[in-house]
Amino acid sequence: MLSHGAYNNAVGLCIACPITSKVKGYPFEVSLPSGLPVYGVVLADHIKSVDWAARQSEFICECPAEVLEDVLQKLEPLIY
Repeated sequence: MLSHGAYNNAVGLCIACPITSKVKGYPFEVSLPSGLPVYGVVLADHIKSVDWAARQSEFICECPAEVLEDVLQKLEPLIY
């Protein structure tokens, strides 16, 4: 999830990038480190606005800071 909790709670949406277990070596994939309850890669260029309440989303784990930083670095040339 890229958006802040205040935004998420205020509008009932969150801005997120999906995670897939199908690693393809795509340049915008960001690998998740081992030891997390989820595995695979973040698809940094697949930004989504998600109605987390309607999807009954649940918190699984916090993204490591280095993964979030890598995702944001890959996004920067796409949005600026």
